[in-house]
Amino acid sequence: MAYSQEGVLGNFKGRLGNLVVYQMNGKTVMRRMPVRQGGVVSPHLKKAQGDFSKVMAVMQAVKPFVRRGFDDAAEGRFVFQRALSENLKRFREAGSPEHLDWLVLSLGERAGAKDLSVAVTGNEATISWGEAEEGKPSAQGDNVLLMALNAQTLEETIRQAAAIRGKGQASLKLPKSQAGQQLLLFIAFYDLAGAIVRKDLKNISTSQMLKV
Repeated sequence: MAYSQEGVLGNFKGRLGNLVVYQMNGKTVMRRMPVRQGGVVSPHLKKAQGDFSKVMAVMQAVKPFVRRGFDDAAEGRFVFQRALSENLKRFREAGSPEHLDWLVLSLGERAGAKDLSVAVTGNEATISWGEAEEGKPSAQGDNVLLMALNAQTLEETIRQAAAIRGKGQASLKLPKSQAGQQLLLFIAFYDLAGAIVRKDLKNISTSQMLKV
């Protein structure tokens, strides 16, 4: 800041470049305004923005699944944001983030399934599963949530009540794909009755992935 008594500026008030000139207590006051660095983005910030954009594109595609899959983890509040945060962390920790091995569509402590397998006939996939994972809650009446995702186009298909755990298998149609494109299948088990009563990580299993 600088002061002057009349001087070359006289009674001038206003801006001169990055200087603001005004009168205070009979003196002319000059203040320097901060200069913004327009268009300068650090490599770290640029990478963070790129990571966010990539993960956001995927999460928008799988939103119908994660709304159910992260509802308990988020305690019913800001569910999509909770799913985005978890997957952004996994993306950054992944050794090869260009693949979607980091992607998780549900987060919970309910039992998943052992011995997962998939058989494809035409444009339909049938997923089979064995016993529930040990040491975690499960029930034969657990609902089964399925999604198929084209890893390149991000086109998806979903069945939110495809079967119950005790049935041992469920089918869903596959999204369109071309040679060289990979299809990913996701499965999760959830206790609908428990979810109605309260939000609890034991209501749903962490999603499991199969590749076609």
